[in-house]
Amino acid sequence: MSGLRLGSQRRKLDRDRYRRIGLGVRRVSRVKTQGRLDYRRNLLLMVAFSLLAVLIISAANAGGYFVVKVDGKPIGVTQDKAVYDQIVARLSEAEAAQAGAEVRLANKITVEPAKKDKTQKPLSADELAAVLRANVTFLAKGSVITVNGQEIVALASEEEARGVISDLRGTYIQAIVSSGQSTVEDVFIREDVGIKQKEVPSGIFRKRDEAVRILGRGTDKTLNYIVQRGDSLWSIAQANEMSIDQLLQGNPEVTDGDFIQEGQNLNLVVPNPYVTVASKEIVVFTVAIPYTVDVSYDGSMWPWQETVTQQGRSGEKEITQEVTRENGKEISRVTVKERVLSYPTTRKITRGSKQVPPMGSGQMAWPVQGEITSYYGWRWGSFHEGIDIAADRGTPILAADSGMVSFAGWNGGYGYLVKIDHGGGKETWYGHQSRIAVDVGDRVAKGDVIGYVGSTGNSTGPHLHFEVHVGGESRNPLSFYK
Repeated sequence: MSGLRLGSQRRKLDRDRYRRIGLGVRRVSRVKTQGRLDYRRNLLLMVAFSLLAVLIISAANAGGYFVVKVDGKPIGVTQDKAVYDQIVARLSEAEAAQAGAEVRLANKITVEPAKKDKTQKPLSADELAAVLRANVTFLAKGSVITVNGQEIVALASEEEARGVISDLRGTYIQAIVSSGQSTVEDVFIREDVGIKQKEVPSGIFRKRDEAVRILGRGTDKTLNYIVQRGDSLWSIAQANEMSIDQLLQGNPEVTDGDFIQEGQNLNLVVPNPYVTVASKEIVVFTVAIPYTVDVSYDGSMWPWQETVTQQGRSGEKEITQEVTRENGKEISRVTVKERVLSYPTTRKITRGSKQVPPMGSGQMAWPVQGEITSYYGWRWGSFHEGIDIAADRGTPILAADSGMVSFAGWNGGYGYLVKIDHGGGKETWYGHQSRIAVDVGDRVAKGDVIGYVGSTGNSTGPHLHFEVHVGGESRNPLSFYK
């Protein structure tokens, strides 16, 4: 009870005290109310300032000027700062798609506020993208093919890089096998070829076929020339500042003695391979074994007469060789085995040995009426075995002396040719005839018509090519005329 009374008394004293200081109580209440108002006002001011900042930033992004820098170097001005991230993302996606690998930007790009400059036109989004692409580098993890430690070409994946090495061997084997004669025993690369993983600029990545071409030729550059009418290896080499040897090196299918054809495609890039693809192959082929000729003589037959008593036939043998090539060029060829498939058959001939008796008078008649246009001796770098007598086509050709026809027919550059044996080892020849008037074995007298002037064989016009032979050697025909 005493406790309750003490509590009541204390509350009463408090009320009395509050009444005495009532004015103070009211003042305290007003101070607390004013504090709450100040807090609300400050909060409203903070929100207002935040909204103002957002508006200012938005306004700045909408109409301000920003300089774009790559590694500290200004590359252009834009009014749209926010579009930068979108452009970089778009460029990264495009580069990754082209490279076939994940990429990252190798440069530091900054966008900084700049003063408005009326002389500098702001870049559009597309223009900014183009400028950025020209000034930045993307890096990607790739597989770099090395040759003897030297980095040669980069690809997007190790699988692609290994495929390149496989393609080098496969292409080489295909070229050998296509000949139809070879069996490839081994194909290998002489250099130390490796693959290492390395982050490189994505722009240097190469496709598989390009990499094969670079390793095999030393470059992926191709430059071709279509042969035109009148072209020669010399003229093409000169026009392209090459030597004939370089032109042939770039076109191993062409040899110095070959004639190039109009429309033929020639490579004007001289290969300088990074790798040497070598091969060992077995080549099997057959060759003919030539037959021999066995000649017997019959005194009852003239020397120009002969009879074949047994036809000759070539034999055949199979040859096995080991061929070593480097980059397609043959380095060595060794015969490892020979096997005779068939033996040759000897050709047997019976030839006449009957001596022709002297028939001529020794004093020869002029064979045709005409003018001498070429004399006996050296002419145009070769020896002229007779004399040329120009005459109209169809002019009769006369036997220079009596004798027997030992040959009458076609004989290569002589065209239609007649040979007359005058006995004692003396013989006269009459070439380029248009028509022959005698047969082998005919006896002719000096002055008989044996044929007619023509221009057959290697001839520049109608004339008689006239030769005199004694003991099988040519003599100057004019030495037999006084």
